[in-house]
Amino acid sequence: MKAQLIGRKWNKGMATLEILMAFAILILCMSAVILVVFGNQSMAVDSETNNEAISKAQALLEEARADSREDFASVETSSIENDDIYQKQIIVDPFAATACSKQVEAKITWTTEANRPQNINFFSRVVNIPEALALGGDCPAVPPGPGFTIGGELNMGSEKTNGLDVFNKKVFIALQDSPGLAFVDVTDYTNPFQIINGYNVGSEVNDIDVAKDSDTGKVYAYIVKETATNQLQIIDVTDVDNPTFIRNINLPEVEGSSEPEGYRVYYYKERLYVTTKETAGPELHIFDVSNPTANPLPKFGTKNLNRTVNDIIVTDQNIGGTNYTVAYMAADSNLKEVGVFDVTTAGVANEMYSLNMTDSADAYSVFFSSVSKLLYIGRQTNSAEEFFAFDATNSFTALTEKAKKEVGENPMGLRIVGTYAYMVTNDSNEDFQTYNADPTTNLSHIRTYNASNKGTGIDYEDQFIYETLEQGSVLLQIYYVP
Repeated sequence: MKAQLIGRKWNKGMATLEILMAFAILILCMSAVILVVFGNQSMAVDSETNNEAISKAQALLEEARADSREDFASVETSSIENDDIYQKQIIVDPFAATACSKQVEAKITWTTEANRPQNINFFSRVVNIPEALALGGDCPAVPPGPGFTIGGELNMGSEKTNGLDVFNKKVFIALQDSPGLAFVDVTDYTNPFQIINGYNVGSEVNDIDVAKDSDTGKVYAYIVKETATNQLQIIDVTDVDNPTFIRNINLPEVEGSSEPEGYRVYYYKERLYVTTKETAGPELHIFDVSNPTANPLPKFGTKNLNRTVNDIIVTDQNIGGTNYTVAYMAADSNLKEVGVFDVTTAGVANEMYSLNMTDSADAYSVFFSSVSKLLYIGRQTNSAEEFFAFDATNSFTALTEKAKKEVGENPMGLRIVGTYAYMVTNDSNEDFQTYNADPTTNLSHIRTYNASNKGTGIDYEDQFIYETLEQGSVLLQIYYVP
């Protein structure tokens, strides 16, 4: 037994080390020193002064990297600091930030004896390794931008989709019909791509989340199905050419209820959050997936929500000086369209706050920006605003509205990256839309693209955005920043 435990810990350590090494390589490749700018200089620049400025810029970047390892959220734009003849500042680009990375600029300025202004700018990227591990590696380091170009598309004939998840250049599509799950290779993003494989799950797939297990390095697809039993299924998709069935899991306490099927799923910190539609039993189920092959799969607990959760996101957040794990839910409810839950303790989901939005409109999509501490909500209405931004700094006690925007139709999926918002709607003529996510711009519209059908899901990976469509000639559309 002791040998087994030692072996397990060694494997876990090695897997974690591999992830850390991958991020280290990422940093070296993407951010070592991307650009050094010398401003208004002559050939007579004092080399000693210049070298000292370079050293100070490098020291600032190293300090930012160290801070990111201790507290990623603390890496922010600083005030200008005087240091002898130099002025030093760290600048974090809000347009280039994700939950797992930030672009950092170390800026050094000074004035020579000849009254010539000088400056040095070093650019680097810092990564949030704990968050990447918490999301099972499903955390892109490089954000897309607003000026997207239309890439490849996928035609699947008579198939219909319910959504998607993107992991390592593979798109996993939830289908309404057989086989239920499709795998698409999007390595070549400019050309129409083809299904590389499918997996017959026996029923309609409502949602999917893909994550890498830190113990073994294997990649698992967690899917929820439109069935009354065995609503949760786990598939090993490490090799998408040869996916392996792991097991079905029956959601407890919902047998015989009105709508017991699995509806939404989210992976975070080796826990799986599974919801059903509003039913007579619990609508929230939390599982321990630290070992996805465990039989039976340990369950942490259940929670009666008395509403259908249309979207869920789980994240670590500092609230009032204390670190929590928080679940934000967008719901089909006239009184609690937005729910804020403390899920820090395994098996416990305490609803700390709920928001009753105006006009009795159901909330369909939710996304929390760990960079801005803003919560974005998309809701169903054709007579008022559908897109909202709330200050979630103290979300256990209040969600303060910062901006709202009428977008025309129901936002079925949201992704906030940096200061840009990407949205898919159920409007077949305006299914993909981009907005300025900065509330000071009142969520101003940037661009709309018509993929000729209703959007059902959205995800991004690095500089690429992926949209699934309900049905029609195109079921998967890719957008990229050239």
